Amino acid sequence: MERDVEYIKPSKGAYLARVSLSLLRFRTWKYFAYSLAYWFVNFVVPRSSVSVGHRSDIHPTALLRHAERIFVGDNVLINHGNVLQAGKAKAKILLGNYVHTGPNVMMFAYNHRFEKGTPSKTQNYDEADIVVGNDVWIGAGSIILAGTVIEDGCVIAAGSVVRGKLEANGIYVGVPAKLTGHRR
Repeated sequence: MERDVEYIKPSKGAYLARVSLSLLRFRTWKYFAYSLAYWFVNFVVPRSSVSVGHRSDIHPTALLRHAERIFVGDNVLINHGNVLQAGKAKAKILLGNYVHTGPNVMMFAYNHRFEKGTPSKTQNYDEADIVVGNDVWIGAGSIILAGTVIEDGCVIAAGSVVRGKLEANGIYVGVPAKLTGHRR
C-alpha cells in the first residue's frame, strides 16, 4: 500500500539552530577528536614512512597500512580511495615504475587464517609479498591478494581479483582474474 509523504523542508534558521546546538554537546567534540586522531594516524603518519620514487603521486585519500613495508617506484600514480596494506610482520608491497592504479584499488599482503574451532578474529595471519612490475595498469576496484606477482606490462581490468603470478604484458579480467589477451 502506497502513501503519499509530504516532506517539509526545515528553514535555514531551524537548520542553523540544530547545528549550533550540536556544537554545545560533548559527544560532538568527542567524535571530532576521534576523527582527527584517525585521520592523523591513518593518513599523516604513514606518509612519513612509505618509500616513494621520483614524480610519483599518492592521492590524499589513499590509505597506507604498515607503510614502512610499502615501496613505490618512479612515476607511479596511486589513485583516490586506494588501500595498500603491507604484511603485519614482514610482507612487503613493491610497486615498479610507471604503475597506475584506478580508484578504489586494494592490495592486501596478508590474510586471516580460518582454522576450524578458533574464532577468526583471534587467529594469526598468513602473509606474502605483493610484487608489481613496471608499466602496469590496475583498473578501478581491483583487489590484489597476498603472494601476487604481476609481471611488467600487465593490464588488470576493473573489478578483478588477482592472485598468483601473472605473465608479462598479459591482459587479465574477472574474479578470479584470467588471462584474456596480450598488449600489442
